[in-house]
Amino acid sequence: MAPSHISKAILVPVTAAALFLGGCRRSNASVSAPQDDIGPTASVEASLRPEGLPEDFFQPGYDTKCSREVIGYRFVVWLDAGHVAVGFNTSPNCRLSPDLPVQGRLRIVVFGTTGAVAASRDLTYLADGNGEVVADCEAMPGPDGTLLIRFQSVNLDREGRQESPSSVRLLDAGLKDVAQVDRFLEQTTLVEHDLVFQDGVVFTGPRNYSILSGPGLKNVDRQQVDWPSGTRDRKFGAHELAFIHCEQELRPGQYSSSNVVSAGAKVRCTLNVLGEKQDFWTRQLADGQGANLVGVLSDGSVVGVTFQNGGENLVLWTKGQDPKQLPWIPSPLTGEISSTAHDFSRYALFATSDARPCNALTRVLDTQCDEGGDGRWYVFDRKSSQPIVSRALPKSGRAALSPDGLHYATFEAGELRIYSLPK
Repeated sequence: MAPSHISKAILVPVTAAALFLGGCRRSNASVSAPQDDIGPTASVEASLRPEGLPEDFFQPGYDTKCSREVIGYRFVVWLDAGHVAVGFNTSPNCRLSPDLPVQGRLRIVVFGTTGAVAASRDLTYLADGNGEVVADCEAMPGPDGTLLIRFQSVNLDREGRQESPSSVRLLDAGLKDVAQVDRFLEQTTLVEHDLVFQDGVVFTGPRNYSILSGPGLKNVDRQQVDWPSGTRDRKFGAHELAFIHCEQELRPGQYSSSNVVSAGAKVRCTLNVLGEKQDFWTRQLADGQGANLVGVLSDGSVVGVTFQNGGENLVLWTKGQDPKQLPWIPSPLTGEISSTAHDFSRYALFATSDARPCNALTRVLDTQCDEGGDGRWYVFDRKSSQPIVSRALPKSGRAALSPDGLHYATFEAGELRIYSLPK
C-alpha cells in the first residue's frame, strides 16, 4: 500500500458488466474427477495426541454436532516456509449439561518442517452462544509471517447483550502476541495478507476502509470508495482494488444496474481494476458470464473464477493482455482456493461434489447437507496443465500449501502430516 493517507472518494466509472447471482457452480471440464491419488507420500507424521488432541476429535460429526451453538477450531496454517501451526479445541464441542455453557480453549502448536515442536500455547475465548446461532471460526496467515486468529462476537447473557466483540489477534511463530484489533475483519489481501477493515456500518454512499499491515498492525492506507450500484464482488491488493460490476436485463434490450438480484435475468459483467494515481482498466466478461474474485497479485494482475451455464474456469487478468486460463478442478467438483504460494506460482484447494456442501448458512437454515465422507485436495502449478497433487482428504481434515510452494501440510487422523513437493 501507499504511505498512510486518506484518499479522495473513488467514483468508479463502470462499463456494461455481468456477474453471477446465486446457485451452484461447476467446472466445465469434460473429464470426470480423477480417483487415483497423485503426489508424494508424507515425509513427516507427527501425532497430536501428546499435545492434547481429544481422542474422538476426528470421529464423524464431532465438529458439526453443536457447531450452530458453540464456536470451535480446527486448522493448519503455514506461518512461513519453515513453520506450520495446528489448532484444535481441548474444550468440549458441546455442552456437557444444558445449563453449563462451554468455555472455549484453543490449543495452538507450531511445528518445524522436520516435525519438531517449536512452540505451543492455549488461548481462551467465549465459545458458547447461549442459544444464539454462532458463526464459523477462522484462522489464516497474517502479515509478516504471523498467525491470524479470528474471534467472532458472542451474545452470552440472557438479555442478549454482547460480551465478546468480533476481533482478530495476531501471534508470531513463537506464539507471542503481536497485535489485537477489536473490529470485524472485512478481508485480507491475497499476497501480503494485509488486513482490511470497513470503518463504520454504511449501507449507501461512500465507504471508508482502513488497511493495516506490518509489525503491530500499523495503518498503512485508508481509502474511500463509492461502489457503484451493481457491484458484486470486490478485492483489495497492495496497490490496487478490483471489483466485478453487473447489469441485468430487466426489460427486453434494456440493461440496468441494481443491488437487487433478479432471478432469471440476463446479465453482463465487467472486471474493474483501479490502481494508484487513479489508473483504471476494465475487462468485459462474456454475456451471461459471472466471476468470483480470488485476489489481486503483486503485479496488479487479478485472479478470479468465471462461471456460466454450470461450468467454471480459473482466469488471470492482466492489464494490456488477453485473459489467461489457469489449471482448475474437473467437473463435477467445486471449491475455493484456500492457500497459495506467495507469488501465486502454485495454489491449492479442497474440492467436493456435494449438491449442498455444509457451511454456516446451511447450518443456520437447518438445511440438510453432507458432513461426512471425503473430498479431494488439489495443488496446482501454473506451469503444468495437470495437478501436482490430487488426493482424497476427509472433510474433517484440513490442509494448507506453504508460502514457498515447496510443501503442503494436512491435519487429519490425529496427526500433522507434511509433504515435500518438487521444485
